[in-house]
Amino acid sequence: MKPTRPADPRVLTGTGWMASGTRCWSTIGAWGADRPRCSVLGDVLHCRNCEVFRAAGLELLDRDLPDAYGAEWAGGLEEQFADEQVERTGVLVFRLGTELMALPLAAVVEIAAWRPVHSLPHQRDAALVGVVNIGGELRLCVSLEALFGNEAPALAPLGERGRLIVIGDGRPEWVVLAEETLSIYLAALDALDPPPATIEQSSVAFVRGIFTWRGQPVALLDADLVLSALRRRLT
Repeated sequence: MKPTRPADPRVLTGTGWMASGTRCWSTIGAWGADRPRCSVLGDVLHCRNCEVFRAAGLELLDRDLPDAYGAEWAGGLEEQFADEQVERTGVLVFRLGTELMALPLAAVVEIAAWRPVHSLPHQRDAALVGVVNIGGELRLCVSLEALFGNEAPALAPLGERGRLIVIGDGRPEWVVLAEETLSIYLAALDALDPPPATIEQSSVAFVRGIFTWRGQPVALLDADLVLSALRRRLT
């Protein structure tokens, strides 16, 4: 059965539904409740099967675009492509003493819950804290604070919030002590700021730059420099 055009005067006035401002489907049609109802609604069953509804859709698609429409889309696409050109890398944000620091995820092998760290006898280098069992293997546990020339943290106060970050170049090499791990974040490498005066000067040599995370400055560490320094110092 071929759908027929309803003869309702509110639909057929002017040059079309846009000219008359009438949307019969929202008044006397399937989405309306006005009386009397559309005379052909019982035949077409639903307004989407009616020629008037289809014609309205075509008229909507064929209308001239607003003057600012193209400029709006062009501006949005420019912003999107500009954002895509920013080099970003995934980093792990963690707390080291009173500072927030981050390491690229490429250098993070595993994050483990706090567990006992066993000291090594006759070990005098403060950067080497001891050994710890990670996944059934004993691994060397190190303090980045001591590597940077500061005092290594006491182990007892770290408690349950303390984390063990296993780092390495494609394989587990060292276990780093951290007060807590906070987030995984995409840092824009092209927008890093230089280290401010508030960052411990001893650690500046290992910092690639500063980014902002939740309104706080975070020092992004150069993983290659950190790993190289640990190898030279402890192997």
